[in-house]
Amino acid sequence: MTFRLFNVIKMWLFQNVSRVQRDLRLNPPGCFHTTTGKDIPLGREHKPFFALLLRKRGTTLILLCVVTLQTLLISVGLPGWQCPIHSTLGITCPGCGLSTAMVLLIEGDWQRAIHTHAFAPVFLFAIILMGIVSILPGNLHRKAVLQIAAIENYIAFAAYILFGIMIYWIFRLFVPYL
Repeated sequence: MTFRLFNVIKMWLFQNVSRVQRDLRLNPPGCFHTTTGKDIPLGREHKPFFALLLRKRGTTLILLCVVTLQTLLISVGLPGWQCPIHSTLGITCPGCGLSTAMVLLIEGDWQRAIHTHAFAPVFLFAIILMGIVSILPGNLHRKAVLQIAAIENYIAFAAYILFGIMIYWIFRLFVPYL
């Protein structure tokens, strides 16, 4: 049952990614097209998600600025942006506590960070990777995006992380105090 649910979520995620790719005319069907003219054939049904984000430097830099500002606000004790789901519905969202947990990770308090949000190390790693890839020179940037796309094509880690966060969120809703 869990494996079937995971496949449904994974198919839904990658159908949306392929729809966005077609809408933006980024990729011909069946491959991840790069600006260098090289295509990565998609032998499996896993299409890159993180690599598409990294490919657009402007979008990546805006996202990094927003995350950095939120992290700075939390680290100096200011409230930062409030979660719209928690504010309106009164329940935690899958990302509630993530900013606080990342600040705790940066400060070195791993135990409290993991207790606040278990996926904080994954998101902190992704943000650091986004920062490094976005400042690389043109040729190295393209190579890094190609490499990440190839890894995503092979293991589809975006779907695994999404599935894990959803399971973690459901667990946190039913067992709020661990």
